[in-house]
Parts: sequence; C-alpha cells; structure tokens
Amino acid sequence: MAHAADLGMLGRYRLRALLARGGMAELFLADLPGPEGFEKPVAIKRMLPQLATQETYRQMFAQEARLMATFGHGHVVSALDYGVEQGNPYLVLEYVDGADLEHVLGDGRVLPPPLARYVGLCLLRALEHVHGLRDPQGEPLGIVHRDISPANVLLGRTGDVKLADFGIAKGLRTPSRTAPGSTRGRLRYMSPEQVQGGPLDGRADLFSLAVLLYEALVGRGPYSAKTDAQLLLAVRESRLAPPDDLLRAAGPTLAEVLLRALRPHPAERYASANEMARALAAVCGGDEAQQPWCVAEVVARTLAADATAPEVARQAAGRSPFSAVLLEVSKEET
Repeated sequence: MAHAADLGMLGRYRLRALLARGGMAELFLADLPGPEGFEKPVAIKRMLPQLATQETYRQMFAQEARLMATFGHGHVVSALDYGVEQGNPYLVLEYVDGADLEHVLGDGRVLPPPLARYVGLCLLRALEHVHGLRDPQGEPLGIVHRDISPANVLLGRTGDVKLADFGIAKGLRTPSRTAPGSTRGRLRYMSPEQVQGGPLDGRADLFSLAVLLYEALVGRGPYSAKTDAQLLLAVRESRLAPPDDLLRAAGPTLAEVLLRALRPHPAERYASANEMARALAAVCGGDEAQQPWCVAEVVARTLAADATAPEVARQAAGRSPFSAVLLEVSKEET
C-alpha cells in the first residue's frame, strides 16, 4: 500500500492507495482526517481527467452520485460525499473492508446452501429498498440496478453483505444514455429482456440475483454455452441447463425458489424482491443469526489464501474490496 504522502489530498480526503483504474474512473482507498487522531476510511471513485471535460460523462457520473444519495439501507453501499477538485468529479463511498463475491467464488468455489440463502436474503432486502424508493411527492422512482453480479456484492470481514455499483442503474425518470437496442451489464447475469433491449423493471434484477445464487451454489452459471455467441443466444432465449446440478447442490426447496426467479417471462417470476425474500426465508437454512459469522469466515479464508499466493493477491487488489466493474460508468457510446 502506498504511503499517504505519496498520493496527497483530494479535497478534505487523504488518498492512501490506488485500488484500481478502469476506462472511466480510478478507485482509491482514502481517509477523512480530523483533530485528535480522528480518521475515517473511505473509498473514492474519481473520474479520469480526460473524461471529466466531456459533459455527457460528467452528467452520467453526477447521476450515479444523485441516485446513490437517495439510498439508506444496511445492505447497500452508502454514498458519503460528492465533490469536484480542479474540474474532476469524485464520489466518496462507504469503505467495506473485505472481498467481493466474485473473488470469494474464484476457481469454481461455492457457498454452502445456508450461506448462499443468507447472502440472497441480504441482497433481496437491499433490492426491496432500492426498488421501492419514491420521490418527495410519493411517486415511485422505478430504479433497476441492471448489474447484479458477484463483482458487485461486497462481503466484509465483520460479516457485512452489501450491494455496490449503481453506475448503470436506471430509474423511470432517469435520462437514457444507452443507444436503442444496446445493453449494459455483464452478459451471463442478464435477464432475457435486458439482452433483448426491452423495458426493464425490478424483476430483471431478481433474475440476475437468481443467476448469481445458482453460480454460488453450483460453481458455474445456469447456461451450458461454451462461447460468447452461444451464451448470448442462451440468455436471450433463456436456455437453461437441466436443473440436476442445482437440485443436488441446493436441495429441492431452494432450487424451486431460484428456478421460479429464472423463468423467461417477468410475469412468471416473483412480482417483487419482497415476495422472493419471503419464499427464500421459508426455505430451511440453519440459524440465520449465525450467518454473518460464516460470511466473516469465508472472507478471512479468501484473504488468507491471497496472503500465501502473492501474485493472486496483487491481481485481486485491483478489484477487492471493490471490483473493477465499479469503476465503469459505461464503456458504451451514447
């Protein structure tokens, strides 16, 4: 980790280390210093200078900040501050000390069903909050995350489970900056309607969450495709692999919940995150109160494994505790 003096100040924040750099922004570990030894660790997402001069990208970055400022939930990463320094916008985020789920699931590793169920419940509570947000007049904001994937699920050393990265989230009244017929997000976690470029609501996020949980339980996703072209067709046409592996890994009741959320038509899925959470909560999954300890243990094992494999640790440092995808507002042309 670089020394604080090497990276200097950004506004009132002291930059401690560069975690990652992407095509749109760079992510820093920083702290907010104060009198008498006060120091608050934060993560700072700063737009790259060459893009900060372009109004379209500045507006997209500001849109993400405004959106995240409306959130207030324990399972959603918080936006703490927003500023502009020498023409460069930056977003200050809650720092989650741990690892992202993509890192935890590396090399085909899986979660035991009780822990996968718990992570799913945490994320459904986050989505229930996000999907249900309203403006001051009481009108629904209609927010859809659009990028539910393991890289955007942060697991903390103390057992936290947090949903991150709303850089491509969309609301009913959010100006569209995606070309007609194009999509944003990670293909293998998309819903069929997202790949088709159709209108989306919260049920698209539920589909993506079911793909995530399937992978966490089985060690691979629900498609048998071997190439990107095959995967595109499989997702678009909802060609799921036979459920045998899921049934063996998850058991029939948990598998039934996921398979309903993976149905091709939104009307066939759960109507809301709350409805899916109720179904998932009804699945016998051990003592839920113990699961935060299990999250902490998984994170500790993952980080300990990195410590014994320096090259892996160096590669992981660019995405954990925040993944590289967090840096991308979008790579698409608008």
